[in-house]
Formats: sequence, structure tokens, C-alpha cells
Amino acid sequence: METITKGHFTLKQIFTDNWGRFASNNHSKITFSAAYNVWKVMNCREPGGLGYATYACPDHPDQVTHVPRTCKSRFCSVCAKIQVD
Repeated sequence: METITKGHFTLKQIFTDNWGRFASNNHSKITFSAAYNVWKVMNCREPGGLGYATYACPDHPDQVTHVPRTCKSRFCSVCAKIQVD
């Protein structure tokens, strides 16, 4: 077991660091729904995970903005806060 001494850790970072080991040790106990929600949290706001929307101004086509998609899961600390507010 690792000891956290200082720093700011997010739920996403904790799952990214530990989910593989936990899932391999508890494979038979993890439901599809739980695994899917963890996957969504780990890929929330990641362009390579959930993708992104691209917006461009018709008057300035060289100015493009990429907005990563969110998971919209109640399990995600970022998305759940948005739903509550």
C-alpha cells in the first residue's frame, strides 16, 4: 500500500493509477455497470477517450476550438458537481 504524503489527487488520477490492479484482483466481483462508469470517469474530458466537438467561426475558419466531451456520470466528481449546481 502506498502512503500519500502531500499533493492534490483527483478521483480520476486515483483510478488511473490503481484500477488495473484492482480490476485484475477482483474481476469476478465487478459488474459491467461499475466497470463502464469507471471507464467513463477515467476518460472524462479526454479527447482520445470520449472524443471532442470541434467548433469554428464561419468568418474565421482558421480559428478552431476543440471541446472535449464529458462523461456526465453521477460517479464523476466533476460531472456530478455540474449536475448538482
